[in-house]
Amino acid sequence: MATVFPYRWTKTRHLTLCPPTHGHPPDDRRHPPPWIILDVRAYIADRQNATTATIDLINGYQIQITICTAPPPLVSYICAWSPNKDPSLIFAKEPVVACVNADLIFLRIHSDQVYHLVYHAGAGASPSLTLVRHPDRPYHYCHYLSELDSIAILPHRRAGEDDFDSDSTGFYVCSLDQELWCGLPGPRGHFKLCLYDSIDGKWSQENLRLDQLRNPQDKDTVFHYTEKVITLHDEQVVAFVDLWRGMVICNVVDGSKHEGSSYVPLPLEIINLNKIKNGLIWRDIAVVNGRFTVVRLRTWLDSGTFSWDLSTWSKTVTCLDEDWREDFVVDSDDILVDEGTCNVELLPKLNDLPAMDKLQIARPMLSLMDAHVVYIMGKVNISDEKAVVLTVDMANKRLQEVSVRDAQRIIDDDCGCSYKQSTISQYFTSAAGVKGNQKRPLKFHMQYPHKRQGETICRPDVTGLHEPLQLDAGSNMGTKDETEASDYPMDLE
Repeated sequence: MATVFPYRWTKTRHLTLCPPTHGHPPDDRRHPPPWIILDVRAYIADRQNATTATIDLINGYQIQITICTAPPPLVSYICAWSPNKDPSLIFAKEPVVACVNADLIFLRIHSDQVYHLVYHAGAGASPSLTLVRHPDRPYHYCHYLSELDSIAILPHRRAGEDDFDSDSTGFYVCSLDQELWCGLPGPRGHFKLCLYDSIDGKWSQENLRLDQLRNPQDKDTVFHYTEKVITLHDEQVVAFVDLWRGMVICNVVDGSKHEGSSYVPLPLEIINLNKIKNGLIWRDIAVVNGRFTVVRLRTWLDSGTFSWDLSTWSKTVTCLDEDWREDFVVDSDDILVDEGTCNVELLPKLNDLPAMDKLQIARPMLSLMDAHVVYIMGKVNISDEKAVVLTVDMANKRLQEVSVRDAQRIIDDDCGCSYKQSTISQYFTSAAGVKGNQKRPLKFHMQYPHKRQGETICRPDVTGLHEPLQLDAGSNMGTKDETEASDYPMDLE
């Protein structure tokens, strides 16, 4: 089916309709990767494998979702399609991944209206898509799941079922939304905790006030803006994380939100009460091996070169009252780069030697398996079409690997992050379309790709445009540094 390209206001045809080749077609994998880096924006492409699921919407449209996975640092991605309609008439923009958890993915589809779909991997059964009902009155549509970064999805398992039970198709969707009065923000620290139960198809909501939580913030500084949501060891407990301040942790299902809810501040060294949003540019948080783990990136310009450092802290998920423990600190000048670094030739050169100090760095992301491994993105120039991804081993102060991603894939609209960590690959078998057992490390023969002089990045004419390295998913580096007042601190030339 020929597809008219209607997305030029967002990005080029190459970046919307032409997904990478890694992850498709799948080959045999006896041991799928334990976790993946998932691009939050889907491609519009007709790809099918054993992860493919379809759903018929009430307007007669059919939506098809396929997941193509690969081990980090490669980026896994989603392909969305419509088998019975021209996709250019169905998708107003690329579908967006709002949140992930275990074998579930929550998707927002922009079409004749906004649809919310939940993808369930199946874990032995066929993957499925379920439509999330819009709430009835008195919920106003503008107040409903308004902030994608504040949404969490939880399995709704019946008694006796486990993570890999193929009949566990129920789920909860919850969100922590600021209370609105007549469409305007209500008092600071007043929230609505909304909950959707897929079993009965009903929404409920409860007021939640930060000053009534256990261990609340100081009454003069009560503020919270969620940028990341984490599901804890108990599948009903969710942490809504403000990356500049702390976490609101609550049991969203038991009906006693205040009694069972706590406020957990971030490490004192990294709390910044003057910042709002854009925390994912400089920080990340995840549960790694049973511990909350936080990474902070700092950057500065020193004698014409870019310097940076990474620091991590952690605490046990099951003991929130314990102090944060500083785990690793590494300065960019102390990181070993040698011939053992995979794809070291992708780094920019200075006097014919690899030079990390020519890169402007942002967007740290923690490995879900190794708390001492952090992925960070770098560019030489803001206008570069590609970004390199550095895999840093903080424990051994060594650069493990360099890879390349499309920096143009990410724009700043309704989703604040460029990709999410997910363990959904654990629920795919070798028959489920997971990328085959690749030999690591991967070798690519290509110099660092810059934007060519005088070239416009968003080109409407993409004839002959190639996909260097067949890699995807970069990020917009033009954002705030926590240590700079400039709107574009990465632009330091």
